[in-house]
Amino acid sequence: MFGSILIFLCIIIWLGHVSWIMMNIRYLLIYFSVLIFCACYRQTHVIKTEIIGKLPLSAPFYIDLYSFETGEKMMSDTLDQEDFDLTSKSLPKGIYQLVFSWERDVVKSQEIERFARQPELGTPKYYISTTFWLDPNESGKYKFLLESPGKQAELEELLLAKNGSKSIKMAVVSGGKNNKLYNEYLTLVDRYKDKNRHQKDSLQQVAVRYSDHKFLQEVGRIQKLLSKDWLDNVKNELLADEIDFMKRNIDNEVIHRIYQIQLNNREDVERYREIYNLFPFNVRQNLAASN
Repeated sequence: MFGSILIFLCIIIWLGHVSWIMMNIRYLLIYFSVLIFCACYRQTHVIKTEIIGKLPLSAPFYIDLYSFETGEKMMSDTLDQEDFDLTSKSLPKGIYQLVFSWERDVVKSQEIERFARQPELGTPKYYISTTFWLDPNESGKYKFLLESPGKQAELEELLLAKNGSKSIKMAVVSGGKNNKLYNEYLTLVDRYKDKNRHQKDSLQQVAVRYSDHKFLQEVGRIQKLLSKDWLDNVKNELLADEIDFMKRNIDNEVIHRIYQIQLNNREDVERYREIYNLFPFNVRQNLAASN
């Protein structure tokens, strides 16, 4: 800011308009005072974001905040009690991922060789994470709570079990319509994740029965279905509901960010084409520039 003032004065002096300066000194002083006030206001009026909550964990445990869109780590800290209250400055609005971790003294058999071969990985940890919409202008406080708290030992047992971490859900409580809309989107996706998991469990039971009766061809067909993250029928239902949700909220910036993240899955680009065509022209321009 002060650099621009100096450049402005140098230009005037270089042009030889000293007399002009003397005639308009009062207006120049007012102009510079406004510039200085704005600069000081920006420095002191920093919007802060408060991240609070409670986890049933013994100290120490760790917290990391990432931009879900860029992967950049925005904040990191070590926590020494169940209740936490952290403050961060100048976080841009967008979708974020909050990750909690703590040391794990139980190593799975399939991990022993990996950690021995790659000591740079450090000690194994337990992880709990969630994504949420953050906008300091909408809300300065975000509260994180486990939907089913339980005890630390119960959490660790779930995290060690196959797919057990998927049953651990974290609520993000905050004001603001965009945060509410993003939570609605997560609820929609979670509903289909649960449906996908239950149907895969049922198919696994069917595969066991086929195996018992030596129907090996049928077992192979089911195992091929189970090897995918999503069953085709459930994924198609999810995409249809997801697209309807995006259409209903097409003008909301949260939808623009969700769409951008979904483009990372190239196989679904064509499925989202109709959403892209519904975006206003300036949004399509921004999306094209960022890809």
